[in-house]
Amino acid sequence: MSIATRSCRTLFIALTSAGALVSATAFADDASAVDPQAIKALSAMGAKLRSLTDFTVTSDSTTDMVSDDGQAVQFAHHTVLSIRRPDRMYASVKGDDGTKSMYFDGAHFTLYGTKNNYYATVPAPSTLRDLITDIHDKYGLEAPLVDLFAWGNDDERVKALSSALTVGDERLGGQICTHYALRQEGVDWQIWIRKSADPLPCKLIVTDTSNAARPQHASVLTWQLKPVFKPGLFQFKPPKGARPIVFQTNDASAPASAN
Repeated sequence: MSIATRSCRTLFIALTSAGALVSATAFADDASAVDPQAIKALSAMGAKLRSLTDFTVTSDSTTDMVSDDGQAVQFAHHTVLSIRRPDRMYASVKGDDGTKSMYFDGAHFTLYGTKNNYYATVPAPSTLRDLITDIHDKYGLEAPLVDLFAWGNDDERVKALSSALTVGDERLGGQICTHYALRQEGVDWQIWIRKSADPLPCKLIVTDTSNAARPQHASVLTWQLKPVFKPGLFQFKPPKGARPIVFQTNDASAPASAN
């Protein structure tokens, strides 16, 4: 089975009123346009995300997995990501298959799974930015919600867009967010960005258009910008009976170690 994750983006316009039909006509007329305001909003969001130091973001998401015969099956997850830049991270991803947690304390990275009570610990770079690249390249792992923090770091992302449209303002979870729809090769996606002095993403939906099943990932985000972290949050302490394992690496010449 293949999973629609960060490589997927979505474009899904729900029309639920007569007024929305007018917006739909304008949307169709401008389907190939790149709205400078949409690009500006993405840039402002990226700048805000990069400015955060201590924060916690919670995500309630659904992700489609596609079987070899093309059937999509949806799974739900609850994710909590706590960051203290430049060198601390804790992430928890809870689903029907148990909870997987990631710890980064500035020197070591640990992945722990509750289902089998196993963990693996490896030496890590000294910054979060380098850690994200390191665990992806060596072990094929991705930190949760990492794609959000890439905006503004790479102009190629903007150049890859074939359309970027401003859909309009909507109320989500008691706050006003502006809805944007974007498209690039193989990927359609949309994002809602908080309309405030803190232009943070409220919601993200992504779809892989290169797959006939059009697998989708949707996430609703809640931000805490002044969190109080519990002592030891970023350090892993093995629970009773937890078993150490060794990561399988992408590069056989660089074997991982586990404690």
